[in-house]
Amino acid sequence: MEMIIEQGARFQVEKRSATREEYQSLRSQSDWYTVGNQFAKTAFGKELYSVVVLDGPKVIGLGSVVGDGAIYFNILDIVVHPNYDNKNVSELIMDHIEGYFETIASQYAYIGVMAPGGTKKLYKKYGFVERKNNCSGMFKILIKRNSKNP
Repeated sequence: MEMIIEQGARFQVEKRSATREEYQSLRSQSDWYTVGNQFAKTAFGKELYSVVVLDGPKVIGLGSVVGDGAIYFNILDIVVHPNYDNKNVSELIMDHIEGYFETIASQYAYIGVMAPGGTKKLYKKYGFVERKNNCSGMFKILIKRNSKNP
């Protein structure tokens, strides 16, 4: 799926997990800590849903979801290359993740996300609220627009 973000900019969204190399490279370029390869190897392939955003051949963003596949979900690792911070790549990733929830999650599913620093503004756009006690986590209860299942 190709998405036009701004005049002259086109990004490709692929519904797939990032490779370990893509994941580690993007995290290191985005000032995230890198994860030891033995841990990344164990963690990879356990996502319920993932997207990778590319600008040509270059991975510029990624996001994934873990959980039980029906009632409980957590959004993980929405990472965007710093050169693309103001190009709505995070929103593009979240739009795909929200579409996944609308398709697969039960009505009233619990969706959590750790939201440190300035990321809370992004998640608030998608209906997440802050947890009490100054925790960096946020959550929402999914209310499907056209659901007939309570």
